[in-house]
Amino acid sequence: MEHKDKLRRIPLGIFAGLATLMLASGGSVAWFTWRTLNPKPPVAEFPTLETKPDAAVTTPPETTLSPVEPAAPTAPPKETTTPAPAADVAGQVFWLKDEGGQLKLVPEAISVAADASSDAQVKTAFDALLSKPGDPEQNAFTTIPEQTQLLEATVQADGIHVNLSADFETGGGSAAMMGRLGQVIYTATAFDPAAPVWISVDSKPLTLLGGEGLEVSQPMTRDDFNQSFEL
Repeated sequence: MEHKDKLRRIPLGIFAGLATLMLASGGSVAWFTWRTLNPKPPVAEFPTLETKPDAAVTTPPETTLSPVEPAAPTAPPKETTTPAPAADVAGQVFWLKDEGGQLKLVPEAISVAADASSDAQVKTAFDALLSKPGDPEQNAFTTIPEQTQLLEATVQADGIHVNLSADFETGGGSAAMMGRLGQVIYTATAFDPAAPVWISVDSKPLTLLGGEGLEVSQPMTRDDFNQSFEL
């Protein structure tokens, strides 16, 4: 009985230590048993892949760019200037003036475009001559019939050719006939006083003028007229 009581009196600390030791030993046994029953899973091993070097990449040849030349500077637009019109050329038409019962040829100045051809200059002079009865400022008049027209006027190598309508031969006496002939000769040669003049009426050479048959030589210059006829 006493022995049982002594056993019961074993200190509590020793008992606790034994309990802890037994628990630890049991845990180790349990852990070992669990590892035996559950072996460590094998680690999967993957084959090593051999990597082949990439195929050689062909590098395109470098393109050499030619240097770009700078654009030439653009010149500012030139100002367009309108050329001044050419100065007119002075010409003349000839009228008749009565001085003491005698007819005299007197000029009147006209202007003709400087760039006009020789034919155009002569035509312009005759247009002025046949367009009016005279020059009032000089008390000058014409004996050329009013209906007379210029059919053609040309400047050629052999002289100046003037073609008048048939009205040129109508009306007037010998003085009037000589006067109108002088007007034609002098007006035709206004731009070339020494040039010979060929006169036609309705495209026929003029040989006789008027009813009295005033003879006209062809061609005729100013000097020829002055020597053959006295106004």
